[in-house]
Amino acid sequence: MIVARAVHSIFLYLLAAATYILGTTIAICFVPLAKKPTRPFQIAARWWAKLLLFFSGVRITTNNLSAVPTDRPLIIAVNHQSMADIIILLATVPVFFRFAIKKELFSIPVFGWYLRAAGYFPIDRASILSGYSVLKKMTKIMADGDSILIFPEGTRSRDGSLGAFRRASLLAAQKTGAPVLPVALSGSFDIVPRHTYFVKPTKVKVSFGHLVAFDDEEAYDKKVEEVRSFIAENL
Repeated sequence: MIVARAVHSIFLYLLAAATYILGTTIAICFVPLAKKPTRPFQIAARWWAKLLLFFSGVRITTNNLSAVPTDRPLIIAVNHQSMADIIILLATVPVFFRFAIKKELFSIPVFGWYLRAAGYFPIDRASILSGYSVLKKMTKIMADGDSILIFPEGTRSRDGSLGAFRRASLLAAQKTGAPVLPVALSGSFDIVPRHTYFVKPTKVKVSFGHLVAFDDEEAYDKKVEEVRSFIAENL
C-alpha cells in the first residue's frame, strides 16, 4: 500500500510539473488576444487543476454551486485544511479569482514570474505594513472586476478543524462593498496531511453559502461570525 501511494504521488507531482509547463506555454500564446493579460493564465490554471484532480482519485461533490453569482466581484472566504485546497477551488469555483501568496514563492525562478502573470500577489506575514498593501491591492483587483479568495484563518489547519478567523481578514469586504461568499471545504485535510507528501484519494465536499453583505461597519464582527458559522456547520 505504501509503495503504491508513493508511486501514485510521484506520478501526480511529475504530471503537475509537466502540465504546468505546457499550460503556461499555451497561455503565453493567448495573452496578446486576451482583454485581460491575466485571464489566459487563470484559464490554464483551472484546467490544470481539473486534470490533477481527475488523476488524483479525489472525488468532489458540491452543494449550492448554482447559487454562486458570476456577474460581480466576490470575496470568497474558505477554511484552509490542506495544500490541495487551492487546486480544489480552482477546479470548482465558477468565477475567476486571485489570492495572496507568501512572498517567498515569488522569488522562485520562472514560478514567481508565473504567479505575477496570473495576477496573484505577495504577502509578507512578518510585516504589519504588508496588510495595508494587500488591502490596497485587493481593492484594485475588485475594481477591475475580479474576485478575491481569502483564507480567514490565515494558515492551514493542523488537525482539520476550523480555527479562529483573523479579525481583519474580511476588511476588504467592508472597504469595497463586495459581498462575501462563504465556502466550506470538508475532507481535503485527508488528501495531503501535514508532515507528508503522499497523496491519498478521498472524498471532498465543497459547500457554497449565501452572500453576506458587510454594509454596516458596526456589525463587522457579527458578519465575520456569520461567515465562520456557515463554514463550521458544513464541515
